[in-house]
Amino acid sequence: MHDKENEDRMRDNLKLGEENFKIIGEKRRMEEELRFFKLDFAKMVVDKEEAISQLGSARLAISDLKEEIENKKLAHNSSTNIHQVLRAEGEKERGRLVLERDQMKEEKKNLEHIISDMMKQNHGYKDKVKKLKEICDEF
Repeated sequence: MHDKENEDRMRDNLKLGEENFKIIGEKRRMEEELRFFKLDFAKMVVDKEEAISQLGSARLAISDLKEEIENKKLAHNSSTNIHQVLRAEGEKERGRLVLERDQMKEEKKNLEHIISDMMKQNHGYKDKVKKLKEICDEF
């Protein structure tokens, strides 16, 4: 009986040893998986941080580009306004010059009429002088 109890205990110990061996093997496998999981997780965290950093850089670049576009729009509007002002001033000056030209043409016509009248008077005076000369020659 004592041998049988020893055998039973030995079998139980052997079963417990095998189960313990399986549990230790499973524990090692789980520890290995946990180590790989930790490495994968750390890599994922680094990738995420890098993506966040790139996103921040992209946002800064976008805001810089927006500011540059706004500055270019303002410069374009400013130059457009300057062109419009210069064009308006040019149109005013052109209108003034056209008016002056028209006035000068009118003055020229008036002067031509005056000269024409003076020429007619001059011919009239010459004719009168000739008649007077003829009268004087007759005496």
